[in-house]
Amino acid sequence: MLVKYVGSLSIILLITISNSNGIEAQSQAASRKNDELATRLLKNVVLEGQLWNLLGRLALDYDIPVGLEISPDELKSNRYRVELREGTVADLMGQIISQNDRYNWLIEDGVVNVFPRDKYRDAFLAELLTVQIRSFAVAKNSDCWGLQNDLVRTPEIKAVIDARGMQASSADFSGFYIPQLGRSFSLKVSDITLKALLNRIITESPLARTWLISTEGSSRTVNLRVSARQQ
Repeated sequence: MLVKYVGSLSIILLITISNSNGIEAQSQAASRKNDELATRLLKNVVLEGQLWNLLGRLALDYDIPVGLEISPDELKSNRYRVELREGTVADLMGQIISQNDRYNWLIEDGVVNVFPRDKYRDAFLAELLTVQIRSFAVAKNSDCWGLQNDLVRTPEIKAVIDARGMQASSADFSGFYIPQLGRSFSLKVSDITLKALLNRIITESPLARTWLISTEGSSRTVNLRVSARQQ
């Protein structure tokens, strides 16, 4: 019996060590990916506009995944203007954030995440981004507008929206082009937060590069948008 017990214990230890090594390797790879994005060299960047427009252009024109959580006070902010003759993504983000003390930024999951500092943050959005989604799938040939609608209709997200007396804005067609996620792009995930899912979509999709989330207090509406480059 003792021999069997020792043998079983050895197997458990081997599995534990193997899993631990795998997690450590994944963590190191993620850290390396974040560092590479922060130090990516940019040249002759000139951007101007409201924060969401400026970051949208940065993401789409320079192929930099960006996630933006809007502060309820953002409409009080002035237009931003940045010029960078040569520098890194971190240098550019430092310029942008220095123009508004409501925000901070970090690179997470290979995405430049821009978010309000605690005292300027919408508690509802902070909660919504941490909601754990049991399962979610993106089929091939999906578009950004369909994705947005599917996300706010997931049972976990919808439950929080309904519980707070909010409503989700719908993505309606207006124009000649519906932004796509990529013909061959598909994704199937489980047990993931909304924020992590959004980050994953804009890093793995060949076209999607930004996500944005905000609220409109007067209409008690939450807006969730994903933007993509044209094919």
